[in-house]
Amino acid sequence: MEVNDIYVELAERLKYPGSERLLAILRKLVTPEEGSLLLELPADPEELARRTGVDRDTVELNLRQLVEKGIAIPTSKGIRMARDVTQLHDANLSSTDQWLDTEILDLWKEFQESEWLESMADIGDAHFNAIRVLPAFKSIQRSPHVSADDLLPEEDIKALIRGADPIAVVKCSCRRSMRRCDLPVDICLQFNRGAEYHINRGTGRRLTGDEAIELAGKAEEAGLVHTWPMAAFGRLNEICNCCRDCCVIFDAGLRYGTIDRLLEKSRFRAEVDREICSGCQDCVERCFFGAIEMVKPAEGRIAVAEVDTSRCFGCGLCTIVCEPGAIAMRLARD
Repeated sequence: MEVNDIYVELAERLKYPGSERLLAILRKLVTPEEGSLLLELPADPEELARRTGVDRDTVELNLRQLVEKGIAIPTSKGIRMARDVTQLHDANLSSTDQWLDTEILDLWKEFQESEWLESMADIGDAHFNAIRVLPAFKSIQRSPHVSADDLLPEEDIKALIRGADPIAVVKCSCRRSMRRCDLPVDICLQFNRGAEYHINRGTGRRLTGDEAIELAGKAEEAGLVHTWPMAAFGRLNEICNCCRDCCVIFDAGLRYGTIDRLLEKSRFRAEVDREICSGCQDCVERCFFGAIEMVKPAEGRIAVAEVDTSRCFGCGLCTIVCEPGAIAMRLARD
């Protein structure tokens, strides 16, 4: 197979054909020899050596490096190539610094800005609401009308963390490449199989449950939204802590007005007590979704915050930052 054909076939396997920018990423990540090996997966090293004519030691070395770079993924059925661009993006950009230089970060950034955002915004019904917003646990604690009994197990971030083993923290792949904000990078949480993958790969630091809850609290204070990718499929492998500027989901959804198709709202909504609101506008700055505006009441007081519940996703960030305690969460649906 011609060298260029190898990379074209790799892009097709990633379900993203026809992109010169993706081809540039693949050429940076793998040699033609490694690309040929990837196209033979899944197979064990002995079988790969027989098929490719490369000695087994070299095959095993190449496989190990492909796993370290995130383009090959260990599974229960053996090592296989990343299933799509999203998995490649997340796995490669969580790699150790050994495999990431400024050039590859810039290639990913250009790919996201120039074409991937638009394709994510138009992702289609097959992926509708595949990512769930989880309410900040500190916002629930500050909401007198919400009790622990109101939280379902799959939206109680503390319960989710305590029910997982092992747990690890990894670098945020989006902020690592986009570099548009100064929010924390070592902040995204991995659980169970996801944590095992990163711990074994050397890209995740093991945490206790208490350490993970403390980290989740720091993410909330920093202004990051908890999201559970692939929640629709019932698997807890990770909880991302997302910003609006770098995250491909938020950037695409907010820029192209398709955020309702990409994210599932939590069952909670923010509510403002106008009598307590000081008009500081901190909540307006915190809201990713443009759900809060300042409105001057008819009686002539200062402008106070008002929540458009149709636009609120129930993340709770506004509640955390409200010093007077004027904003609280309420259960919006069963």
